[in-house]
Amino acid sequence: MKDRNVIAWAIVSLIGFIAINFLMSRPFVEVAGAQMNMSEFWRSTILAVVLYAVPIVLAALNWRPSFYLMGLVIAMYTLSLIGVLLNMWSNSSADMLIRVLMSAFAVALMVANAYWLVLALRLRKRDRDSRDRRRFSN
Repeated sequence: MKDRNVIAWAIVSLIGFIAINFLMSRPFVEVAGAQMNMSEFWRSTILAVVLYAVPIVLAALNWRPSFYLMGLVIAMYTLSLIGVLLNMWSNSSADMLIRVLMSAFAVALMVANAYWLVLALRLRKRDRDSRDRRRFSN
């Protein structure tokens, strides 16, 4: 079922965010004035897990509007990836290799989030088409 793909890619997005969040909290990233300590990392990770878990559970329970809520959550965390890119290239004094790898990871996760959007839009279109067929078949 297509719902599983959408849910699976949302979980990929969550895991990717947690990984980037963890890497951004490490001292080797060397972001001036924005070094995160581990308590901040855990707070933001718990918040992300809750924000992702609510629409994922609702989607698993087949509540269709949950995909809109999940879309908002993924859009919000995609904006945080743009913040990672900006920090890596404007505020970081890390080696070029670290900056390139972190940027590549952020861009790869943005592509994964865009793929989630494509899957969600396909699911929405399929549901709308089936609803229209039922409504107009009489």
